[in-house]
Amino acid sequence: MAKANATGDSGETDDEFGVQIIHTVSGTIAATSRSSLDLLALPFPFSQVSLLTADEFLKAAAERRIKMWASRDLDITGLEELHKHEVLVPMFCVRIGDGDSARRIDASGSSTRHHVHATIVSELYAAAEEGRATDPSTEPFEGWPTERARTLWPSTERGYLYSYHQLLGLERAHSLVGSLRPTERVGYRSIWHLDPVDLPDDGAKQGIASWRSLAITLSPIDTRVWPYITQVISHSDEVWRSTNLSQSPEALLDWLGLTAKQLREQSIQLRVSANFDDVLGDFYDLVRRATPKAWTSLRGEARTAMDSRMAAEALDTFANELSNDEAASESPSRDHLSMQGLRIREHSLDAVLTELHVSPHPPLVIGLEGATEMRIVPRVMQVLGIRNDPTWMRLVDFGGTKTSLALLARFAAEPVLGADHGDQVMLDRPVTRFLVLTDAENKYKTPKDRREQRKLLLDSIAGPLPEDLRPDLYTKGARIVEIMTWGKDPWEFAHFTDAHLADALLQAAGTPYPKGRAALINNIHLQRISGSPNIQNAWKRSGVSKPDLADALWPQLEARIERAIEKGTTGPPVMKAMLRAYNLAMLSYKLNMSVRRH
Repeated sequence: MAKANATGDSGETDDEFGVQIIHTVSGTIAATSRSSLDLLALPFPFSQVSLLTADEFLKAAAERRIKMWASRDLDITGLEELHKHEVLVPMFCVRIGDGDSARRIDASGSSTRHHVHATIVSELYAAAEEGRATDPSTEPFEGWPTERARTLWPSTERGYLYSYHQLLGLERAHSLVGSLRPTERVGYRSIWHLDPVDLPDDGAKQGIASWRSLAITLSPIDTRVWPYITQVISHSDEVWRSTNLSQSPEALLDWLGLTAKQLREQSIQLRVSANFDDVLGDFYDLVRRATPKAWTSLRGEARTAMDSRMAAEALDTFANELSNDEAASESPSRDHLSMQGLRIREHSLDAVLTELHVSPHPPLVIGLEGATEMRIVPRVMQVLGIRNDPTWMRLVDFGGTKTSLALLARFAAEPVLGADHGDQVMLDRPVTRFLVLTDAENKYKTPKDRREQRKLLLDSIAGPLPEDLRPDLYTKGARIVEIMTWGKDPWEFAHFTDAHLADALLQAAGTPYPKGRAALINNIHLQRISGSPNIQNAWKRSGVSKPDLADALWPQLEARIERAIEKGTTGPPVMKAMLRAYNLAMLSYKLNMSVRRH
């Protein structure tokens, strides 16, 4: 039979032409020669990373989308077949019944049995002390029993346990998993097998075995360092801390029979593999900042890449303990993003979000004077086709023309400095411009007043920056702050005639004006020419609020805007203001910005 060489990501056999695919699995660098049984005598193993039953391991494989032939999830018969052919040998076998005194293991020095209250751990340690626990890699394969013997795990004559870290090896052997095919049926269930032409050769078995040994290497290391990665100490905090103090990292490394160099090189190998597997791209920089619990929601290649990165992080963290350089893994790195550790923060979160164009900071914040404008402006945006999204334009009610906007302006638009390139400094978050829409009264009454207010707002925004970086914000072209009014009159009078306002008041009040419509129109006109017009003073007992009046006026305003769009004219003041807002927002939309040093 002819053979064709192939890499490990292939698993197909061409039966028609009789071609066998050679499954290649690269070996590991930091594989220990220790048996899995040696772990049982350690102070606190399996406390931070739990052992998995066969069913739990299958669920984990499904989350990583490691599939058998025809994209079927790996099942118990497939897992047994992988064990049979030494592709994935369980970490422990636990038998029920009488033990073998020659196989008894003294685990009296381990705190795991007393502090990890899980059935499988209790059963494992009881079996070890009674000579019923074995390392499956050191004994001939036996078909897995299926007859139920009891309720408690193991419920059959023998039960098998896997290390969480064996998922690393399963991913490297995914081509072999993909070669599993159904060859018979028992009731409604298919039995999965590897065809003879798909069996791993000795080279592949050796590579696969090294990944199981790496899982053994990681098991005592994860006890020390996993909480630094997951930010959670499982079981007893006190026991975990005392365990770390009781055994030096140098002693543990010597126990494993490895060197710090091997750990570092293994970490690099894992990160290279993660880079090859990962589908996150630059979003890895965002995902690694999430709570580690959220990483468990990743699926497929993104999850397998995270497994490799977490294992690499564990090795690096342990190696840092050996060199007394615990901060090394958290310092900025010149490595490509995909090769960086989970805890490295080369850039701020704002910078990462800006680079990915998912920053929650909008290009524009619009300060609106009050409830009337907050009611109307979103409707105007809808008619104009401007999306009302707070990550695009954020509308803020600043509560009237007597209110100081200095703090609001700084909160909305203060630049966040990033990388310094000498003559310019990058901004870690996008430029947010501040547009104030207000009546021409009080602080905003005259053009001079508005210029003074604009400078005060700019001073508030630029104040925290070094002096040599401030000038860019004050230039007319920067347009960081703009103040617009509706004209010389307040909003209602700037947009509607006296008759329109009278009719809307009558409609909103639901009752006639005591002296008739003409008298109401006259009162509104007197307000208009009074110097400080207020629509509510035209009919004080109407009971109509300004927002309610705005609702009544909206159909007329909407019609005017639609006519202006059809004719291509500028339309009413609020339409002009929102078109200006759109232009300001577009100035820095999805752009990385900087300020020059003067």
